[in-house]
Amino acid sequence: MAEIILTILCDNTAAMKEGIRAEHGFSALIERDNTRILFDTGQSDVFWHNAGVMGKDLAAIDSVVLSHGHYDHTGGLLSLARFNGGAMVIGHKDVFAPRYKKQVDGSLKYIGCPYTQTHLESRGLNFKFVSSRFEVAPGILYVSEVPVANDFEKGDPLLVVKDNNGKAVPDPFMDDAALYIRTPQGLVVILGCSHRGVINILKQILTLEGDVPIFTIIGGTHLSRVSVEQTEKTIEALREVNPRAIGVSHCTGLEAADEMKKVFGNRFFRATAGTVITINEEGGVAIQ
Repeated sequence: MAEIILTILCDNTAAMKEGIRAEHGFSALIERDNTRILFDTGQSDVFWHNAGVMGKDLAAIDSVVLSHGHYDHTGGLLSLARFNGGAMVIGHKDVFAPRYKKQVDGSLKYIGCPYTQTHLESRGLNFKFVSSRFEVAPGILYVSEVPVANDFEKGDPLLVVKDNNGKAVPDPFMDDAALYIRTPQGLVVILGCSHRGVINILKQILTLEGDVPIFTIIGGTHLSRVSVEQTEKTIEALREVNPRAIGVSHCTGLEAADEMKKVFGNRFFRATAGTVITINEEGGVAIQ
């Protein structure tokens, strides 16, 4: 197995490294052999700034993968177009669907991608829409349209779309996607926001891949606005998965992260902006 390097370029919080910025959003760079994949773009040019600080050349990436269509994962696409206009962007057809968040007064705030597909294409980006499972590069796979396989991952009721009558209804998040990497030791899973539920996502990956271990999990688990019961059941299910390392980002929430720390001990880490995760040929995981 060639070494895998995962660099967190955007997160709500930043590592204590000079020049690294934080913003509400997520972006990660995946490097393996000669393959470089950018997973999400945060909401501005912070991902690009941090890449420069860390010596990562995003003009050399092979493709961009979008986890879903919210602004805090797609807002950096215009910056990407400015610096790497020929990039191929891979995602579900629903990434440009209008999305909203319910406000306290009942109004709806738009939180979808800030740009249209047409505008981004006019800036040079190319889009490839995929669904279910798609091999982005050898051994690196995209999965979306995740089935709901349990009764405790309820989703966020404040996140909605409009039906044909203009009524706000729960967002089904069929575009909610993850990436996973095959290795001899098992699977490395990279999550965006896990709107379909992190356990549902892991179960779907195992359904597709068969009886293989998931030994590293990195990214957003969207436990920041869920019930205590959902958090407890999610962590218990993660305990059964028994990853060698689990690093959470973005929408996990501080309380849920603290509970994971108690359960997983030194296997747990916070995947903040500026964090570099290196997985070597023996499956060892180093965090910097």
